[in-house]
Amino acid sequence: MRRALVAAVVVLLASLVLGTSASAATSVPAVRTTDDPALPPVVLVGVTGLRWDDVTTLTTPALWSMSREGSVGDVAARSVASRSCPADGWLAVSSGTRAADLPADDRTCRTLRDPGESGLVPGWDDYRQAADAESYGAHVGLLGDTVADAGVPVTGIGPGAAIALADSDGLPVGTHLARPDAAGALTRTVRDALAESRLVVVDAGVIRDPGYGTRARTTSEPPPEDADEDVVPGLSDPTAPDLPSPDAIVEPTRSAQAQTLDERIGAVVAGARSSGATVLVVSLADSSRPVLQLAAATGVAPNGEAYSESFLTSGSTRQKGLVVTVDVTPTLLDSIGLAGAAPALTGSAILPVAGPATATARVNALLDVQLHASWITRVSGGFSARLVLIQAALFVAAAVILTRKGRSDRRPLRPALRILRVASLALAAAPISAFLTALVPWWRADDPRMAFYWVVLGWVALLTVLALVGPWRRNLLGAAGFVAGVTVAVLVVDACTGSNLVIDTPMGAHRLLAARFYGMSNQAFALLTAGGLLLAVAIADPLLRRGHRRLATASVAALGLLLVVVDGTPGLGSDFGGPPALIVAFALLTVVVSGRRVSWRTVALVCAVGVLVVGGFAVLDWLRPPDERTHLGRFFATVLDGGLWDVLGRKLSANLRVLTSWRYLVLAVAGVALTWIVVAGARPRRGQLMGGGSPLAGLGHAVPLLRPAVAAIGAGLTVGFLINDSGIVVPATGIALAVPCLVAAAAQWRLGSPDGSTDGGTDGATGSAGGLRAGAEGPAGSTAGAASGAEGPRSEVGDDDTARDRRDERPGDPGDLAPHENAPTPT
Repeated sequence: MRRALVAAVVVLLASLVLGTSASAATSVPAVRTTDDPALPPVVLVGVTGLRWDDVTTLTTPALWSMSREGSVGDVAARSVASRSCPADGWLAVSSGTRAADLPADDRTCRTLRDPGESGLVPGWDDYRQAADAESYGAHVGLLGDTVADAGVPVTGIGPGAAIALADSDGLPVGTHLARPDAAGALTRTVRDALAESRLVVVDAGVIRDPGYGTRARTTSEPPPEDADEDVVPGLSDPTAPDLPSPDAIVEPTRSAQAQTLDERIGAVVAGARSSGATVLVVSLADSSRPVLQLAAATGVAPNGEAYSESFLTSGSTRQKGLVVTVDVTPTLLDSIGLAGAAPALTGSAILPVAGPATATARVNALLDVQLHASWITRVSGGFSARLVLIQAALFVAAAVILTRKGRSDRRPLRPALRILRVASLALAAAPISAFLTALVPWWRADDPRMAFYWVVLGWVALLTVLALVGPWRRNLLGAAGFVAGVTVAVLVVDACTGSNLVIDTPMGAHRLLAARFYGMSNQAFALLTAGGLLLAVAIADPLLRRGHRRLATASVAALGLLLVVVDGTPGLGSDFGGPPALIVAFALLTVVVSGRRVSWRTVALVCAVGVLVVGGFAVLDWLRPPDERTHLGRFFATVLDGGLWDVLGRKLSANLRVLTSWRYLVLAVAGVALTWIVVAGARPRRGQLMGGGSPLAGLGHAVPLLRPAVAAIGAGLTVGFLINDSGIVVPATGIALAVPCLVAAAAQWRLGSPDGSTDGGTDGATGSAGGLRAGAEGPAGSTAGAASGAEGPRSEVGDDDTARDRRDERPGDPGDLAPHENAPTPT
């Protein structure tokens, strides 16, 4: 077994090395330096609060023209908090990572000001204090320090530009100018700046929703005495509209503010036209509640391609038409020939990528993504709460129905078991149905909330019906295995085709949170782990019954290897915490299926293999060009740069923050309790799987791999809980699939075993239990005695008539499964 594990690791790493080498050989970008004459100057026009729904032909002609001619995209402007202020966006440009201003007591955003006579950026001490207090390792002033060290001439125009181009001491590098009020003056200022500078940064202003205006603030200024009158209450839902202040009646409308910004953007574009400069317009922060922002670019991209009639993308998102604020800094550095000057940046260069042929289609697609991203955050919380409550109700009902003594072919137990079986399969199908909602554009409906739930119910009904009517329904694990198999297949195919179902689905990754845009989300990984192990048992169990132990072992190992490769490979699952958990879980199950004993030495070897594999994924990803790395390679670069403890601290903080969430606690505790009831039964004797007095005592004999499967799922979810920053979300999500499948199998077994006992009686039950113990702890081949079904109940349940015909069968009847010729004699 150890040789098999080592061989699997060698094959896995070899394939990754070959794939990585081929990728690197075909995609190494040309190195460009600051004195390269082919490099045009670059202009960053930063704004905040500007979205694509603000752009129209008449009110914003400059932006409308850029959308026709240039490359366009949405921006996920998430900062340290769910809602970002103007200072937060400019600090992200300065540091190349998430950074934010100190929160005000009245929860308002700071009004940005140009440097005074001292030249120091106002509020710089607050910015540094806030960065030191967070775990993102933000180095405010990094962009300014980098261009100053390289001797690149730069010019900043406006207060936000002073923040972006300030050095570590808070002094803007290069030349800083106040933003002219008149459009013509701004055009001349930009034209003159480009004559002397390689990089020009312009703060074109802000859009604030009525009631959310910024307020002047200084470090030593105490909160105003009447602050309570202007406090904007914060709501738990990051996208729920807050209550506006009374000042809203005198504040300019969004349309009026957008027109002002468009005039300034048009002036900058006009000033940059004669120099052939690349112009990048990015909205860096929200106007109030989180919404995807606007980005547009014209000119030459860092990779030499043109920003022309296309979408924008980056290595951070790998999504067409989507970038994040931390992508701006590496884009600027790459564009002026300083690629690699700051290797630990979390973002990637913003590049053009093909999109729809017409400008109208491109903008409409961005608006559709913006609408989808906003609505998914509104329905996800309610969906999760409802799912938890329904699952909790199912667990309570299952505990009562499954442990009720009596014959299952009589009322009221039989109809209750049949309802329980259907309900369990439906709830097991709910998690993957939540991912499949992305295939139906429910957010375009007149009532998106109701449309979302109808789509979920439609997928649940379809999967449940298929599980109940397919040819697998006669097998004890068939229906549950079908649901688990669909879950695994959907997640694997999605990871291999761009992660379209993971993005902006209730149990996936949300664009507005800007945490993950591709690969396997933590909840998807939990479902992959639980579903994969259930599918492995559903495949291995009938093979063991037929005496094909080697084939069963190979099947479990092959499925586990496939899931590890898909989950951990950069560009597919790109999951750092998933492979170790999958390796541990599948290795333990493989050892049991092979008939060998699980020893501490085996556990240690499995853990070592898990560490080796995940380390290999990270190192191989790090060897690729920086723009092509996933978060695995960037994490390894962060470790090399000394930021390991910041990352670990941030993940631990996130883990502890969700640990007390009632939604996940209820699901985890109730699921574990019900699993114990089903697996352990009532007062099991020492060394027995089920208590003799439990109505479920024969379930362990019907499925000898039940207990090892539960143990493997528990091990995998526990490792995932410890490694991933989602914490208790991982085991709770896995339980949402595994426990309903377990309940469905238990209900199906009771329906096919009316008296609740094994076909073989007491002696047969004892023989089966002994076979299982030998299979788990003794020599190879002993599990076949338990798995053969000679002394246990049938694993097939047909319709009601079939079950009644089989009611009085005894050992030796032709209806029983015949033991395999190589199976040991029961004792």
